[in-house]
Amino acid sequence: MRFSPTSLRTRLLLLVAAAFVPAAILTARNIQADREESLADVRTRLAQLLAQADDDNDVAIQFGRRIVATWAEVPDVHSGTPAQCAAAFARLSRFAPAVASPTRISVDGVIDCGGRTSASLGLSVADNPLFRQVLAGDSTVLGPYIAADSTRPALVPINMPLRDASGRLTGMISVGIRLDWFERLTKNVDLPPGTLATVSDSSGLLLAHFPGSPLVGKTRPGLAARFEEDRRRGAEERGWIVRNTLDGVTRLLSHERLQSTAGSVVRVAVAMPPEVAFAEPNRRARVRVALLLGTALVALLIAWYGAHVVVLRDVDVILRATRRLGSGDLSARTGLNERVGEIGQLAQSFDAMASQLEHRQERMRHAERLESLGTLAGGVAHDFNNMLTAIVGSADLALAHVPPDHPAHDDLLTIKSSASRSSTLTRQLLDFSRRGPLVTRPQRLDNLVQESAALLVRVVPATVSIDVHTHSQRLAQVDAGRIEQAIVNLAVNARDAMPQGGTITIALDDHDVTDADGAPVPPGQWIRLRVSDTGVGIPPEVLRRIFEPFFTTKGAGEGTGLGLSMVYGTVQHHGGHVQVDSVVGRGTTVTIWLPATSDEHSTLASSPPETPPVDTTVRILVAEDQPEVRLLIKRVLERAGYAVLLAADGNEALHLAQLQPDSSLVLVTDYDMPGLRGDELALALRAQWPTLPVVLMSGFASDGWPATLVGSPGVALVEKPFSPDSLLQAVLAARQ
Repeated sequence: MRFSPTSLRTRLLLLVAAAFVPAAILTARNIQADREESLADVRTRLAQLLAQADDDNDVAIQFGRRIVATWAEVPDVHSGTPAQCAAAFARLSRFAPAVASPTRISVDGVIDCGGRTSASLGLSVADNPLFRQVLAGDSTVLGPYIAADSTRPALVPINMPLRDASGRLTGMISVGIRLDWFERLTKNVDLPPGTLATVSDSSGLLLAHFPGSPLVGKTRPGLAARFEEDRRRGAEERGWIVRNTLDGVTRLLSHERLQSTAGSVVRVAVAMPPEVAFAEPNRRARVRVALLLGTALVALLIAWYGAHVVVLRDVDVILRATRRLGSGDLSARTGLNERVGEIGQLAQSFDAMASQLEHRQERMRHAERLESLGTLAGGVAHDFNNMLTAIVGSADLALAHVPPDHPAHDDLLTIKSSASRSSTLTRQLLDFSRRGPLVTRPQRLDNLVQESAALLVRVVPATVSIDVHTHSQRLAQVDAGRIEQAIVNLAVNARDAMPQGGTITIALDDHDVTDADGAPVPPGQWIRLRVSDTGVGIPPEVLRRIFEPFFTTKGAGEGTGLGLSMVYGTVQHHGGHVQVDSVVGRGTTVTIWLPATSDEHSTLASSPPETPPVDTTVRILVAEDQPEVRLLIKRVLERAGYAVLLAADGNEALHLAQLQPDSSLVLVTDYDMPGLRGDELALALRAQWPTLPVVLMSGFASDGWPATLVGSPGVALVEKPFSPDSLLQAVLAARQ
């Protein structure tokens, strides 16, 4: 058996392996939890151990305070001669083995009795701040801890002033209390191998160390910095951290602050290697991993040898039938129709697929024909637009020179009107081919509403009447097709709400909104379009959702739920607002608010535009690949007084532009041309002359032009087919 990374057997093995992924994740989480639990246990035990050490240290210090207070009352100590004092120290020390190095210092600061060594006698400590602090008070004062040596453990000095029977100050007594608890900590507690125990102070002085170290009594470089680091992170009293100890080994370190003199921080610390803390969790982890891997291996072996018997035999049958079908044998069948389960369903699906292959191929050919028709429709519409441009433009030019009483005048009007109506066909073809332009322009809505109402006669039954009331004189910046579709969608919904018949009322008026009106739109000039019906109304729970995409209350196959969503999106895109009011049993009114525009340059159908003034020094470069359109544009511009340069494509236009002596040029360009497209031509020329006026014309969607070009100053759009006046207006708009 040959192994293939893409075979079904391999995929089954991968599936089995993937089934163990959750178990592996769970095992890893359990191992991690076990380690965390062990770490928490170690942390707790170390904290308890250090807390006990702190308590033992406090007990030792308290014991030392009582010893010092007692010894200070002995006459030979506070008032005796040096010999009497030494004898008293020797006698008292036999009953206090925890006391080391008792010392008496005279009021002048001279050690006259005891001391750590005989050499200490006669030394002066009068300038020592601690000596002055002790003499100034009446209670015991802790001194700096003294490091351990080969003969004794570390000491904590306890000092107290001496006074005679009359209360006169005679000096100071200092007694060292042995830190025997540190020895008990390191001997009586079973510390794992590699564990360190230390007592140190904030100056970096190592006071005690387990195991023994020659560094005791010396200042360790870097130790004082560790104290400062712990202070900044708020762990001066006690703390827990994983860090490299000063010997360069990573350990789990726990520390506890001990009672000490003011201005000094002394702490006991225990540092344990991580492998000691995790020894038992690691052993359990190895057992778990071995068990998981063993189970996975057994499961993979079973899957490897069982895949052929259970799955692959029937799969091979389906594969052979598939190869036959792929070779063109449409009669190929698996013969496994009687099988149950997923393999049987796969075989049945294959057989059904083979049976329907010819039908599906026919449907595919049909879809390809539709796609071809769409492409053809776009091309036809493009060419048709060019022809309509030439027809409409030529008719306009002829009408300008034919008086109204001329016999040909009415014929020319008929030609122009028919060509203009034919542009509707080109729009439908462009929409079918998904190239339809979506362009807004300032226009009055009354004619648009009347035309939409005329279309509704075909979609509403005779039992439904349509009333139209238009009282608007304002302009709105709208896409007529979108608004017309919105009106139709609302009317169709109104029709469906009146199965027994009724009335659809479409009302259009101008409305000046003020703050006092309570309208759902800001104050200003608005156009209000209302579509009302006398139908069943909309329940409140449905009213809240009517604009949600795909939400519909109609039966299956009767609606997509996108009609009102389209209305909402269209109105929002135009900067308007949709308001719905409905009463169950009485009907519904949908109000559309559209902002009025104050564009004074917009021209109504009933008021033809005036011809713009012409600057005869301006040359107009025309780039158009259709000869009849190119010649029409030349005639229109030359009759208006412009000098015209003609180019049949973008490359020729670019060459002609480079030959011009200055930048007093206006570019009029089509979009779709062989070679260099219109947008590429315009951008190339604007790179040389950034303020070059540009007129963009196209029969395709205007969004084919780059946004950086369309949205810049000095650019005007004109859509084919266009009239001569529209072209001249576009040239004027670009120049302005």
